[in-house]
Amino acid sequence: MRHIFCIVAILFSIHCNGQTYSGTVGSIPDAAPAVYFSIPVSGLTPATLNHAHGLVKVCININHTYDSDLEAKLFAPDGTVVSLFTNIGGGGDNYTGTCFSSITGSPSIDSGVAPFTGVFLPEGSLGNINNGQNGNGVWTLQIKDDAAADTGSLIDWSITFDTGAAVPYVVTSDIPLIVLNTHGQSIPDGSSIFARMKVIDNGAGSVNHSSDPGNVYDGNIDITIRGAYSASLPQKPYGLVTYKADSSTDSNVVMLNMPSEHDWILLAGYNDKSFIRNTLMFKLFNDMGHYASRYRHCELILNGEYEGVYIFMEKIKRDSNRVNIAKLKAVDTAGDQLTGGYIFEHNYSGPGWTSVYSPDSCNTRFYEYQYNYPSGSSIQPQQGSYIQHVIDTLENRLYSSAFADSVMGYRSLINSTSFADYLICNELSWNIDGFKKSMFFFKDKNSHDPTLHAGPIWDFDWSLKRTPWTPTDYSGWTYNSPPCSGDVLYLPWWNIMMSDTVFQNEVRCHWDYFREHSFRTDSVNHYIDSMSVLLSQAQGRHFTRWPILGINTGTPEVPPFSATYQEEMDTLKSIIQQRMVWLDANLPGHCYNAYNPHPVDTTTKVQQISTAVSLACYPNPASKTINISYNGSPANLIKVYSQLGQLVYAQSFSLSQFKWAVDCSKWSTGMYLVCVQKENGETLLCKIAKE
Repeated sequence: MRHIFCIVAILFSIHCNGQTYSGTVGSIPDAAPAVYFSIPVSGLTPATLNHAHGLVKVCININHTYDSDLEAKLFAPDGTVVSLFTNIGGGGDNYTGTCFSSITGSPSIDSGVAPFTGVFLPEGSLGNINNGQNGNGVWTLQIKDDAAADTGSLIDWSITFDTGAAVPYVVTSDIPLIVLNTHGQSIPDGSSIFARMKVIDNGAGSVNHSSDPGNVYDGNIDITIRGAYSASLPQKPYGLVTYKADSSTDSNVVMLNMPSEHDWILLAGYNDKSFIRNTLMFKLFNDMGHYASRYRHCELILNGEYEGVYIFMEKIKRDSNRVNIAKLKAVDTAGDQLTGGYIFEHNYSGPGWTSVYSPDSCNTRFYEYQYNYPSGSSIQPQQGSYIQHVIDTLENRLYSSAFADSVMGYRSLINSTSFADYLICNELSWNIDGFKKSMFFFKDKNSHDPTLHAGPIWDFDWSLKRTPWTPTDYSGWTYNSPPCSGDVLYLPWWNIMMSDTVFQNEVRCHWDYFREHSFRTDSVNHYIDSMSVLLSQAQGRHFTRWPILGINTGTPEVPPFSATYQEEMDTLKSIIQQRMVWLDANLPGHCYNAYNPHPVDTTTKVQQISTAVSLACYPNPASKTINISYNGSPANLIKVYSQLGQLVYAQSFSLSQFKWAVDCSKWSTGMYLVCVQKENGETLLCKIAKE
């Protein structure tokens, strides 16, 4: 096609069908901070950017020998940021004649192939720039090389303004909306920036608009990119801290009906096309009587760009409403105060300690543990030595020939209920990470509970999928994986415990009990189906933003790939059903009387899922009647368990306020656990004695 030029200038040319400006060029440093290239725009007519006349196209030419190292963003004069691409193209070379348009671009750049020649939809929307701002000013292209070993350079780039431009995208959603504004800053990986966040939730059945005021939260935050592998994917996960108005100190807030706190996580949905692999397992672990992070599915808008479905959730930390263990102060360096509480991890290397034990097959690598609470920067030497001694003692017993001895063995040092349930959840989900990384453990003060607990569970993005290493019938175990076969050493503790018939029998009894309750096939399917309905609208927007259905992205998977969201959910149901059937037939151990394992250990402090002044049980002790008083969000179930874990009373209903009288006159003398389950999945607990 013949082009007729009206004017040619040094920095730009104005075409009869648009105005195009060209920018500065240069090298892209390897694995270095972002570099910036500019276009000073002047004389743009008309200057106001909107649908009638605005930015319609961005074109680039880049020489680079490993495209997935790169990410690029466009900054408008008013600070509006649009993501062009993030870490795509694998090991392919170059961006050659690559243009971005939110009007004529198709397909998305994320589904293109290097060198990406043609016109594509950018990851963000160029329409967000056409917001009524003045287009005259400095435009900036930011390019960052995220990994070592490959270099390149920007050969040329340009921006074009014309009629019929795209306009800002206003999101409406039937699930909560999170709107973030970083004031033109890029969110770093490894450090944080100050930003603004509003959380919009107009309630079930209502519509949330991105332009609505933040009726849940509207304030300052500190935000960073979090995660290891997940941080390398195009849709980034974030950690955030809510701040007071003066931005100098953190501020606890109630967020989306979750208890007041200031540390939160926005978990991206890119590597889990169902969006519920984590939340399903959290729910099941919670149903077993343990704390797992509370959560709400939401959609995120970052600097005006729609980023897709996320999970807004609690960060694992010591708190009366999270991991409910004693607070450990810097002065607690002796006696009972020194003994708790602690949270530590088995994960990628970080501040912590190294075990004296190493696998025989790779004896130059030693098991490593990382401080979580207290953190590596605040833990005192006596405290670090204490928790290391606790684990040294456990490992000495586990790796000894007397590991199963009732006195000299490991059992007296652990809360076996938590270790059994941790194994069940990670085996049920065929979670290859569950025994090598993202592993949490906690220990309370000795006067409260002297044993070590496994959990909370975490990180199921790679689970319940068709992968090259997963048998087609979903048979076999992950707890006995060769220790040296992962990027982090597999921890052999459960492999040893599962050769102990006492532990085997406990695991079997737990499994048999919960298979008749929360692990029933219909119960699991009900949760999956209910989430399919909840996310039915949001998933469409997500997969428009990230068109990855039917494509092998994130965790390596094998065909057939799910072409629709419903296929993904059906596949998830099929996999977990196959896995449950296999565990039914192959889990070792014998159980002669399956029981609810959570309240059976009366020596262990009850791990309350929610601290609630709204629940009261009286009189205590009771002789003929237990009165249960509740006032809060809707609850639907009361259960009472004996100290042996036997269910002695159950009643279903749907009320937000009640006083319930339970006849206990014929019950045996002893302690009982009253459980009130709320409709949002939380459970409130109280102990009461029967005289």
